Amino acid sequence: MKKVLFLTRHYLSDNNGGANATKGFVHAFARLFDDLVLIYPEHDNEDNSNFVPQSVKCIPCFDHRSKIQKGLDVYRGRLHRLTDFVRRHLGGCKYDIIVIDHSLTAASLIENIKATGAKIITIHHNVERFYMKDNLPPLAYRLPMMYYSSKAETAALLASDINFTLTENDAQVFVSWYPQRNLHLHNIGICEFRHLADKSFPLKKKGRTFIITGSLCFKQSNRPIVEFMKNYYEILLKACPDCKLIIAGRNPSMEILDICRDKQNVMVIGNPEDMNVLLEGADYYLCPINAGSGIKLRVIDGLKHGLPILCHSVSAVGYETFRNNRQLFEYNDQNSFYTSVNQMLMADINPNDIYNTFKEEFSVESLAMKLHRIIQNVLL
Repeated sequence: MKKVLFLTRHYLSDNNGGANATKGFVHAFARLFDDLVLIYPEHDNEDNSNFVPQSVKCIPCFDHRSKIQKGLDVYRGRLHRLTDFVRRHLGGCKYDIIVIDHSLTAASLIENIKATGAKIITIHHNVERFYMKDNLPPLAYRLPMMYYSSKAETAALLASDINFTLTENDAQVFVSWYPQRNLHLHNIGICEFRHLADKSFPLKKKGRTFIITGSLCFKQSNRPIVEFMKNYYEILLKACPDCKLIIAGRNPSMEILDICRDKQNVMVIGNPEDMNVLLEGADYYLCPINAGSGIKLRVIDGLKHGLPILCHSVSAVGYETFRNNRQLFEYNDQNSFYTSVNQMLMADINPNDIYNTFKEEFSVESLAMKLHRIIQNVLL
């Protein structure tokens, strides 16, 4: 029986793309390995181990460093709380496989992990240097964060026996950096960590309600939504004059609130009590995120409610099956936006077909089967 250690820097309780992708991978690995240990960050006086299967041995890592120590650690290349904790743990435990969830987790740890002799798997949630460029860290820590995150990404790429990416685009970027090196890259995608039940959506009369969801204070969300309202909203009205647009999510920024304030057809809903109710009342899902790498998990909000997707081409990455099925429509400028809106409005799309495709592509079972094939061929 293989003993596996899964290391992540994501809080299990967070409800964002990175944390939810991590939970999906833990669930999938738990289906493959009976002896799976998870080390993860935890808040004081909390226990969020219920987010992962009971078979997983959960070891929380608490952070009692002072603010000064945290700042100094960034300049030493320690970009997370796990460094000393994991080093001590590895000193007393032996593993056959160590999974590094998110390349930044490798910062200050990769040499210790290599020294154990375990096989190494790294899950690259995105191209980290692109992510940092689009989401600049605070000025005081910008240079060390960008330097050490890039260094960790490179070290993980070169040290790993398997490198998983969430999209083919990210895999191709890594290949372009080391064209002569076999990086053992595999595009694996992601999964919904919650069980996907069978569903049947009633066929309803076509409506005109569009919805955008996500964290509305996050820079990578805030800026594209503001740009959408400036450059695309009037085109949406031209294509669909009686449309309604809902923008819902966590902590809307003042920029979003200000630009939507005087628009009668637009409703901004901050911190909704139940996002599912809003999604169930929508007819189309809109994702204007136009920067970054990796897969934009917010698109799943629409897919699991059977909604046709209209998104920027950056957000379409990883959802090629839905694009090929004419369930997702993409744009990259104003002309293509107008064309795609009209194509989507005229299309006859069954929400049950969208959901069934979603189940096939993004269930834990599907991801576990992909992982099994690759790990079996490469490591076992």
